[in-house]
Amino acid sequence: MQSLAACCPFSLFFLMKRCVILSFSLLCILFSPRCVGQNARRTAKTMNAEIDGLLQELSAVKQDTAAYYKGVVQLMKDAVICDYFDSKPDKKGKSSPRYRMMNGKRLSPYLSVLVDAGMYEYSRRKNEEAMEIFKLYLDCVEWPLFQGKDDNMGLVAYYVSLLSYGKEDFAEAERYADVALKDSNYAKDAAEIKINCMKTHLESQQDSARYITALVELHDMAPTNDVYFKMLIDYFSGLKDRTQLAEFAAEEIKKRPDNKRAWALKGEISMQNKEWDEAIACFREAVAIDSSYVQAVYDVGICYVSKAEELRDSLEDDRHKLTKSDANRIKALYQEARDWLLRTAGLDENRQLIEWKKILDQVNKVLGL
Repeated sequence: MQSLAACCPFSLFFLMKRCVILSFSLLCILFSPRCVGQNARRTAKTMNAEIDGLLQELSAVKQDTAAYYKGVVQLMKDAVICDYFDSKPDKKGKSSPRYRMMNGKRLSPYLSVLVDAGMYEYSRRKNEEAMEIFKLYLDCVEWPLFQGKDDNMGLVAYYVSLLSYGKEDFAEAERYADVALKDSNYAKDAAEIKINCMKTHLESQQDSARYITALVELHDMAPTNDVYFKMLIDYFSGLKDRTQLAEFAAEEIKKRPDNKRAWALKGEISMQNKEWDEAIACFREAVAIDSSYVQAVYDVGICYVSKAEELRDSLEDDRHKLTKSDANRIKALYQEARDWLLRTAGLDENRQLIEWKKILDQVNKVLGL
């Protein structure tokens, strides 16, 4: 019985290897009747003639954007197929492509047009069509015919990753994000996709360890990126062992003492533990770094209110009476709180960030204002 490899004009091994990166559309064409079972050299000649014809047709439809891009997509598919058959070894096992140099030179300029075609479909929200074109581009630039001829791989890989993420194909999204990460222009956005993909399958301790290690590395590479910092907080906040969040805050302050959000995080942890003086000190550090940091300014005020209420509860006797000295101590704390709340009001007059008015009114009432 004849093997499949013997029936086809190319080896099964080669096909299996190319399946990893060759788009489905190209595989369909390679298995089409005009390719399978024909002499490779004759097929290459036929395909090259089709390329000649397509180039002429493109000139005639250049003003029709959709038709032009459709023609370019077909052109580049035919180019890869032609080169495949053109590079098949002869009976002596020697490969002497006849059309590679010519086609590489005349068709390379269409690689950037192929990217434009993908973006065109993407802008029309035709994501499947865009994905197919983008993958075709990646097939092309990995093919010997076009290797080293264009530098849009980072851009295209990013969009394939983005589209795959949108389809919840997280494995594919992460794979293409790894390609985009090699391009500094898209590394930041690709890293966010990759880390979000990893977040979707934290099924074991190993997965979690790999995720947090990657996330910490990304944060260290881009410490000003608030997305990574927030993801780290979310991760540690979700753990049963709350000490890890405190350790992260302390380590972050040690590495980057000018990180206002790290100081605020440490302050929030102290607030949760009702360590008011420690919380106030941390929030003050954050405000010292950024005097317009509304949340930290507000939190200082809240800490003073909480400290005043706790002190009052501890000092009142059974008849809910306070000595004059104790009352003055509590009043001083409320006054301190009011100063910080007024400062908050000055920074966020329309209460777009924080609803500060209710607590300020309560403090004013306590102070008899």
